Amino acid sequence: MHARTAPVEARPKIAVCGVTKRYGAAVLNGLDLEVAENEFVTLVGRSGCGKTTLLNIIAGLVEATAGEVLVDGVAVTGPGRGKGVVFQAQALFPWLTAIRNIEFGARSRGLDAAACRAEAEQLLALVGLAGYGDRYPSQLSGGMQQRVAIARALAQDPQILLMDEPFGALDEITRIEMQDELLRVWSTRRKTVLFVTHSITEALVLSDRVVVMGGGGIVGEYPLDAPRPRSRADPRLAALHERIWEHLR
Repeated sequence: MHARTAPVEARPKIAVCGVTKRYGAAVLNGLDLEVAENEFVTLVGRSGCGKTTLLNIIAGLVEATAGEVLVDGVAVTGPGRGKGVVFQAQALFPWLTAIRNIEFGARSRGLDAAACRAEAEQLLALVGLAGYGDRYPSQLSGGMQQRVAIARALAQDPQILLMDEPFGALDEITRIEMQDELLRVWSTRRKTVLFVTHSITEALVLSDRVVVMGGGGIVGEYPLDAPRPRSRADPRLAALHERIWEHLR
């Protein structure tokens, strides 16, 4: 059977259509969500609300019990196909240097050795790690490791970047630095981003739109039109923080 294709007109980059996922009880229950091309959307919600499950279904790592996910109108049936994933645990290969970890991502595009090295060096510079290519993950700080993980995902040249609490294990100062770094990289290589976090502030600083999840579905959506970079002390963000917190209390 051929994957179903949606009409081209005004088609979202990602369309989540009536997705249900049950592990005994329903974690997701008929959820609908659309993400536009190059949009940065963040999912927030309490632990167990289904954020990571939804991300894994979109990534093609988990199969939905019912419903479907379309990318560019084509049903997702597995991983790959223009989707890059960054997890909270960096999942770097410990036996490979930073540059070789990134080259591993580039090789998935079928590039030859010279092109892989050139791409990896460019991405190391892009994430602020020029000169660290010969370091092994154990020789890098947590923030540096996560930069390598982002660079490796970008080396696949994905159209969509799926990020599951990528900064959750970092200290607060490094986390803020990584948020700023991600926005800088995103502005350079625009991608459609779906980002999972427990931090309302992180969501407000990063996103074009914050989607609040609860009860197996979406309980609120908040578009943001404030220009980036955004001040974390901006009173407009504080007001939105309070509205989102009301959903989660």
